[in-house]
Amino acid sequence: MRRGLAAAACLAVVLLTAALLPSVAVAQPAALPDGFVRLRERDPSIRQDIRYAGPFNFTGRRVPGYLAAECILLRPVADALARAQARLAAAGYHLKVYDCYRPERAVRSFIDWARSPEPDRMAPIFSPAIGKAQQFALGYIAKRSRHSLGTAVDVGLVRAGEPDLPTPTDAGPCDGPFATRARESSLDLGTAYDCSAPASATAARVAPAARENRDRLVRALAAEGFRNYPVEWWHFDYTGATPPLRVWDFPVR
Repeated sequence: MRRGLAAAACLAVVLLTAALLPSVAVAQPAALPDGFVRLRERDPSIRQDIRYAGPFNFTGRRVPGYLAAECILLRPVADALARAQARLAAAGYHLKVYDCYRPERAVRSFIDWARSPEPDRMAPIFSPAIGKAQQFALGYIAKRSRHSLGTAVDVGLVRAGEPDLPTPTDAGPCDGPFATRARESSLDLGTAYDCSAPASATAARVAPAARENRDRLVRALAAEGFRNYPVEWWHFDYTGATPPLRVWDFPVR
């Protein structure tokens, strides 16, 4: 009986102590506007390397509006991407996204960057032969982007079993030999991601293995309602039904 009373007393002390301790808040993901989802919550098997959330991109710095390396899309777009992932996984491949929803402030920052007299210190990697002032006319930078609607995605291809690769910190020219480019995948796709070069055009003449990988990517995404942007093998716009579209500027977090 005394043991029972002692145990009850100990339990009471534990409960009282717990009640007096300050509660610890559990961080919750920031709420998204209606209709948007985080891709990793829809399909965590799709790889992510959101480049504009860090300095390894053509601007050389974190892009305004990217507070986290997170792919956010309208729900129908994320659902379609998950279906494309399932198609590819059955054949031993996975998708890898580099950019998804893009805040409007990021688009404005690209325009400011292209127009500024600031030297393009990342040009040897991302734009070996094309000056930044030319990139509007050649279609590599847009004054309006479908990324800001939540319907566009920049995406590459990896082998399903290969390990995740860290975001590169340096690399040779994006249109140079495969072994010297940024390490993004064990698969050759003809150029690195976000490469301002003629070889980035989806139909450009590239090595047979790269042509096969580009075609595989285009076929899988086209089957789920995505249309490729012909200047960039990695850029796809969703053409299926979505909520009414508008330009957004909420931060990626």
